[in-house]
Formats: sequence, structure tokens, C-alpha cells
Amino acid sequence: MQTLQLFRDSKTFRSYDPGDTIFEEGEPGDVMYVVIEGQVGITLKGKLIETLEEGSIFGEMAIIDDSPRSAKATALTTCKLVPIDQKWFTYLIRQTPFFAIQVMTVMAERIRRLMSETVNP
Repeated sequence: MQTLQLFRDSKTFRSYDPGDTIFEEGEPGDVMYVVIEGQVGITLKGKLIETLEEGSIFGEMAIIDDSPRSAKATALTTCKLVPIDQKWFTYLIRQTPFFAIQVMTVMAERIRRLMSETVNP
């Protein structure tokens, strides 16, 4: 989990209690997140589509294409999340190639899973 190691000692983090909404579907998004501790549920139209664990990233689509949030994120347990804004994201992409690859890998995995669910409901 190289992503987790990159952010583990970050002093900039947000804490959430179980049940707290991190963001809503359709909201503008100006940050993505790295899960340092806890679990986050991602729901689409009220259906849980993914449970994220420590080291996971989410919210990256809104920061990449400046579009509204495509899903809702909720803390399933007590969570500690590191927010990454556009400026920091751009810096990380330039300075830390494995971070860029990790983001692309996560996006590709999510697209493949959604395509598979669409073809094989």
C-alpha cells in the first residue's frame, strides 16, 4: 500500500464518525480523499457499490474533470481521511509517478467493475 505510506504522517486530515456524510452525489467536488483509518461506503442512487478500506482513494473523478460528485460517500466507521485539493494533486502527479499510476489503476478497476455489472446484471 504505497499510497497509504505517502499520506500516513499527514498533519492535514479530517475525521468522520460512523454515519457522517463525506459528500453527496451531485455536489461540486474540489478534493479527493485518501483513507488513513476506517471504512467508507460509496453509494450510487442509494445502492452501496463499494466499501473502501485504509489506503484507498476516492473522489478522484471530480478533481480530475471538475464535474459534480458521481456518488455519495459515507463514513461506515470512525474515519481519518486526508483531503487532496487540485494544487496538491497536480504536485503529486508530477513528483510521485506511482501516485499517478495508483489513481489510474483505481479508475480502471472501477470502470471495469461497472462495465461488468452492466453487461452481467
